[in-house]
Parts: sequence; C-alpha cells; structure tokens
Amino acid sequence: MTTLSSRRQIGFWLLIGVVMIFFQVLIGGITRLTESGLSITEWNVVMGSLPPMNSTEWNRVYAEYMQSPQGKIVNSDLSLSGFKNIFWWEWIHRLWARLFAPVFLLPFIYFLFRKMIEPKLRWKLLFVFVLGGLQGALGWFMVSTGLTDVPWVSPYSLCAHLLLAIILFGYLLWLMLEQFYPKINCHPELVEGSIAIKKSKTFFAKTILSIVFIQLGLGAFMAGGLAPAAIWYPTWPKIGTAWLPENVFTITNLQWHTLLESPAFVQLIHRSTAYLLLILIGWLWMKRKNISENKNALLFCNALLAMIFIQAALGIITLILSIGSVPVIWGVLHQAGGLITFTFAVMLVYFIAGSNKITNN
Repeated sequence: MTTLSSRRQIGFWLLIGVVMIFFQVLIGGITRLTESGLSITEWNVVMGSLPPMNSTEWNRVYAEYMQSPQGKIVNSDLSLSGFKNIFWWEWIHRLWARLFAPVFLLPFIYFLFRKMIEPKLRWKLLFVFVLGGLQGALGWFMVSTGLTDVPWVSPYSLCAHLLLAIILFGYLLWLMLEQFYPKINCHPELVEGSIAIKKSKTFFAKTILSIVFIQLGLGAFMAGGLAPAAIWYPTWPKIGTAWLPENVFTITNLQWHTLLESPAFVQLIHRSTAYLLLILIGWLWMKRKNISENKNALLFCNALLAMIFIQAALGIITLILSIGSVPVIWGVLHQAGGLITFTFAVMLVYFIAGSNKITNN
C-alpha cells in the first residue's frame, strides 16, 4: 500500500516533470519567434545531443542549413555567426527534450523497484511515456514539413505539437495533484443539493478549461506560418481600422480549415475567445460563494480571475508591439501567461470536481 511518504516523493517527481514541460513550451516559443526551428536539418537522437565542436563541424551544419528551403529562400544572406544564433535555440530545445528520458525513466525504475507505485498509477505513468514518445515523433515531423518544399513550419503541425505538449503538461499536473491531494470518494453527509451545485460548477469549470485549451491552440496559429498573424494587425481594440475586417473571409477555395490560414480570421477568433474567457471566468468568480466551503477551489477561482486579466494585458501589449515582428520577450511572456492560466484552470477543476473533503496529509 502506498504510504504518505511515497505519495509525496512521487508527487515531487511529477512536479519536476510539470516544471520541465512548462519551460520546454517557453523554449519552443522562443524557437518559433526567433525562426530557429529549422536550423538543425537532421534528426540524430544520440549524437545530436552534442553541438558542433570545431569550425569544420560548424561549416558542415551551416552548409546543410543553407541548402534547405529556409536557407535558400528566406535567409540566403545569413552569415555563419547569424546561423549560430538561431542554431543554439533549436539545440537547447532538443537537448531539453532529451533530458525528459532520464528524469522520468530513472526515478520510475527506482519507484517500481521499491514498490512505491500503485498498479493503477503505474499504468497512468506508462501512458506518460507513450505521450512523450508521440511528442518527440511529432516534433520531428513538424520540423520536416519545413525542410522539403516550403521554408516554414506548418501552423497545423505547430498547433498539434503545442497542444500535445499541453495535454502532457495537464495530465502530469493532474497526477501530481492526486499524489498531494488524494480524493475521498464517499461522503454520506453530502446532501443532494450540494452535490447538484458541485456538478454544475464542475461542468462550468471544465468548459472554461476546454476554452483555455482551444485558445492556446489558436495561439499557435497566431505565431505560425511564414508571417505571424499578429504582425498583420498590430492594433487594439480594432483589428486594423475595423471591428470586423472586410477580408476576414476572403480566401481562395474557402473551406472551414483554410479559415485558420487567414490572419484576419485568426486574430478575430483569438480575440473573441479571449473576451469570452473574461466573461465566463468573471461570472464564475461572481458565483464563487457556491464553492466557498472548498478553500482550494476558492483560491484558484480567485487566481484564475486575476490571471485572465494579466494574460489579456500581456496579449494586448504583445499585439501592439508586433510591428514587423513579434517581440520575443513579450511573446514568450504571453505564452507563459497562457500556460499559467491553463494550470489554474486545471487545478480549479480538480478541486471542484473532487469530493468536498480532500485529504491534506
């Protein structure tokens, strides 16, 4: 049987994973905003952990990059020193991803050997390894889309890569919470009315979480493609000179999925979703008295409200400064704000959805 000490050790291990994914997503954001993602044109899991060690190796990887579509079309005048600047960000991104294997595998083996992991949790953790493997494969597939015919990463691949990282992040976060705050499933003292209120609030919190998840995916389309959507309309509150741009639906062979290739449409839907979240989270906060007996849920209800306003402000600042290019610092801060908002939403759902009493020991 899992002891309190075992749960806490596993919980801290999972917390390390959550933090690592958080920073990996931010490094990925920097890689995208600095257009560094296509600087390494080969996939070498073992030897790729080492950067070029001498001038000969640097010249080789530089020459390979200059033969890629991005090197030929977009950065044909890029010097070797300029190439090194974009190379390092992609190399750090890949190295950080490789660190996940020992950080997860070695403690997992240790906990298994010490029989500290319950069978149900064991299968959940094995699923984490599956998701991690899929994420690595998807990452290389995403890069490969920009190494053949077009000099940029497909925004659809970028969105899928980001959302899979968010799924893994949220899944690990949930497993971590289960270790630190295991639920008590049976409460005969709960009356029917309180159960109904809890179910209603759980559904509403899950709806907010789902919309935050979608909003993060839309953020990938704001940053993806040859030119980020943000630089097309660096104005607020209007999109350009109008609330609804005339060219929002003007795409040849218009289909539902090609709408996401329109900067005007992506901006419109991304902003509208942000406004929707402000309304929904504000409404939930106004009704917070229904969860006032659940101190953890109340804490994250307040935190979520504060964070959505901070995130909205970061988004506006990033947008109006995106003249010609997206400012890296503000873009990454906005992405970090999105992850923190998602984190608070997950934790709110966990504490509302759980039984009214959750063990704190």
